[in-house]
Amino acid sequence: MINQQQALGFKNRLRDRATQLREEVQRTRERSLQETPANIADRARDNEDDSFADLIIDTNLAEMDRDVMELRMIDSALQRISAGTYGECIDCAQPIVTARLEAEPTAERCVTCQELYEKTHASVRTPSL
Repeated sequence: MINQQQALGFKNRLRDRATQLREEVQRTRERSLQETPANIADRARDNEDDSFADLIIDTNLAEMDRDVMELRMIDSALQRISAGTYGECIDCAQPIVTARLEAEPTAERCVTCQELYEKTHASVRTPSL
């Protein structure tokens, strides 16, 4: 398990990342408000205007969706820190090795359980080890 000092370090890292993600979401949102299909089409002046505008809007939405998903993972990790269960696998209750937490501070499963989870819950949105 991780000690109090390590937990504090992870907590600070997670909070810093959450702040960064919130700023990215805000910037992307502001950019999206400016990148309406009409504005993009006016700038592009191409036969593929509508497709290009749709692609930009879809990309912005995908970026925000990705960032919001990561924010949820961070919130979950911060809750586990507060509850004293951070660094403990949510499936088998065994400790998650510190090197894994260093690489992925939001990890909620040990490597073995994560591999099993990915095999049984395969999805485009599931990050791999």
